[in-house]
Amino acid sequence: MIYNLTEYLQIALPTITFVVDGWIKESPEQSVLLIQNGGTSEHQYDRQEWLVQFLARAKESVAARQDIMTVYDELRNRFRLPLPQVTIDSVDYPALIAWQISPNQLPGYIGADKQNLQMWSHNVTVTTT
Repeated sequence: MIYNLTEYLQIALPTITFVVDGWIKESPEQSVLLIQNGGTSEHQYDRQEWLVQFLARAKESVAARQDIMTVYDELRNRFRLPLPQVTIDSVDYPALIAWQISPNQLPGYIGADKQNLQMWSHNVTVTTT
């Protein structure tokens, strides 16, 4: 699901650089990281709920804030959002529907990292079947 969501965001927000599951040395200084938990099954329903954390970083706090707010505005309270099919390292992830994307918090400043890049955070719950 995380790769489908990232693909959707790269198409919808082409001016923002997205990274999945951890920044590496080659990652741009100004980028948005997506981290997903394993998801919880609701056994009485045919669905899964995924917690996704977005971390935006940049040299200037204003730039990181603008990126995280753009992501927040794009995904806030979305229903029946089609997430595209994507292929990563020869593995196909089929298209799916995010039935609901709900923010768990407003975006907030969390400080600077070891490279003194300013960071903002935002969490959402994504419900899929």
